[in-house]
Amino acid sequence: MPREDLSIFNKISPLPRGARVTAVHQIFEEIRGRIVDLTLRPGTVLSKNDIAEQFGVSQTPVREALILLEEEGLVNVFPQSRTTVSYIDVQSAREAHVLRRSVEVEIARILCTDINDDQIAALRDIIVVQKRASDAEDFSAFTEADDRLHERMYVIAGVAGLWGLVHARKAHLDRLRRLNLPSKGKTKKILRDHNAIVDALAAHDASAAEHAIREHLKGTVSATEEIRSHFPEYFG
Repeated sequence: MPREDLSIFNKISPLPRGARVTAVHQIFEEIRGRIVDLTLRPGTVLSKNDIAEQFGVSQTPVREALILLEEEGLVNVFPQSRTTVSYIDVQSAREAHVLRRSVEVEIARILCTDINDDQIAALRDIIVVQKRASDAEDFSAFTEADDRLHERMYVIAGVAGLWGLVHARKAHLDRLRRLNLPSKGKTKKILRDHNAIVDALAAHDASAAEHAIREHLKGTVSATEEIRSHFPEYFG
């Protein structure tokens, strides 16, 4: 079972003393990001001692961060033994897909009534950034822009708080998506989907917007078995 590569945390400065809550959040976000982008592969053993040393903190905030990661199903904590990065949970990914589709279809309906030209322009600007990332084959930047686009839609619709819920539930789905992103034509299809969504919102066409959302979000889940066949080592 592989140990974690501490070099992935090399760019992180030790955290200031007395910032325990901040430390828990930062450690959680750093490790979560590296699990979701597959830098930390399933089965990797995470050492509390090593992580605490790298962040310059005690084991207490590390332990709390790992508990939060366990709640999202991203690590398995074996008391008095070890903590490992979890394998992709297909059922969790499917549930996240249903949740996200339900919420974003409703958001599309709201936006078709309320969205204005400036807000449409802001969404298109994010798509431009995402296209640059696609052209550069920078999958991390592409994924970051993808999340930013969808989060902006939640914000514009006045339900920003729901993004936190969806974001927390979709980690396994995001790992599936990350495995699928390098597939030929995948990022270009996502860009077409995003343009179709924003075009429908700009036209205030609720039916077209709902259809575009459904088409966009079904891609990864429908390819789950194909992804699993290519990357069996990521699945339990």
